[in-house]
Amino acid sequence: MYLADSGIWTYRGDEDLKLALADVAADHQNFIARAETILSEEDVELPQSGFPLSYTGWHDVDLGFLLDRVIDDLGRRRADVTVLMERADAVAGDGGQASGRTAELAREIRAAIEGHLDLLRQQQQRLAGRSAAGPLSAGA
Repeated sequence: MYLADSGIWTYRGDEDLKLALADVAADHQNFIARAETILSEEDVELPQSGFPLSYTGWHDVDLGFLLDRVIDDLGRRRADVTVLMERADAVAGDGGQASGRTAELAREIRAAIEGHLDLLRQQQQRLAGRSAAGPLSAGA
C-alpha cells in the first residue's frame, strides 16, 4: 500500500509480481474506501492513518524480497478480519444494520485475502523456481 500510495516509480523488473501486488493494493484501497463509507454513515470518527517513516527505506528494495513480508502481513490481516467478522455477525444478529454491512464487507475482505495469498504464494513459487534454475547464460 505504501508503494501504491506514494506513487514511487519502479525499475523494470518482474512485471508479473508488480501487477499482482498492484492488484492486491487496489483491492485493499477499495475495501478501505467502503469501510470509510460505513463508518461515516454511522457518524464514527475516521481513524487517522499513515505510514511509518521507516517505510521510506523500503522503496528501493526488490519486490521479491518484500514478498514474504507481504504474505505474512496478509496472514495476520486475515486473522484480524475474521475476528471483526465474528463480532459484526454477533451485533448484526441483534439487529444492527451497520454491523450487518460490516460483517458482509469483512467476509468479502477475508475471501479476497485468501485469493491474494494464493496468488502471492504462486508468485513466490515461481520466483523460487526461477532462482533454483540458476542465472541465465549469456547466450540465452
